[in-house]
Amino acid sequence: MGLLDVFRPDQVVHGVTSIDLDALAERGIEGLLIDVDNTLIAHGVGELTPERLDWAERAVERFRVCLVSNSMTGRRMRRLANTLGIPGLAVWHWDRKPFTGGVRRAMRLIGSTPRTTAMIGDQVMTDILAGNRAGLHTIWVQKIAEAESIFTRILHRPLEGRIVKRLGCRHEDATEAEEASPDEA
Repeated sequence: MGLLDVFRPDQVVHGVTSIDLDALAERGIEGLLIDVDNTLIAHGVGELTPERLDWAERAVERFRVCLVSNSMTGRRMRRLANTLGIPGLAVWHWDRKPFTGGVRRAMRLIGSTPRTTAMIGDQVMTDILAGNRAGLHTIWVQKIAEAESIFTRILHRPLEGRIVKRLGCRHEDATEAEEASPDEA
């Protein structure tokens, strides 16, 4: 196990709509923690696309779902959580991803355990790292849009690019839903 393996997602997919919900259920997954910005909805956009809304509604029917966002206000996340009828958690300070406090709080909200929970997100440096550190099944999705917070664009994405290159897992290589190979690092 290499030093960078804490950043390695268990799955790499193009987007949330490419995630096979049947395969997750067969794996024993009962709970989904889903990042909001650029994972479920584009950064700065208030509404889900019809395709993502359909996927989210199907996910909510089959799994216990909680939205988890590194947001100071959490307004968009709460609006989306209310639309879907699920809990949402705006994590900040020491609960913020990649720390595991917010992830653990979200699991308590939906009554799941690390073994039965998947973390879905677009950032290796926050979503995937937090999920891996908490012992969850991690799914890395390609970001929806280029627009994102300046903090993410300046601090996370450049380092993420170097880590992903070293790990050898890229969205360009993903088909529908692809397992990340543990021996590519």
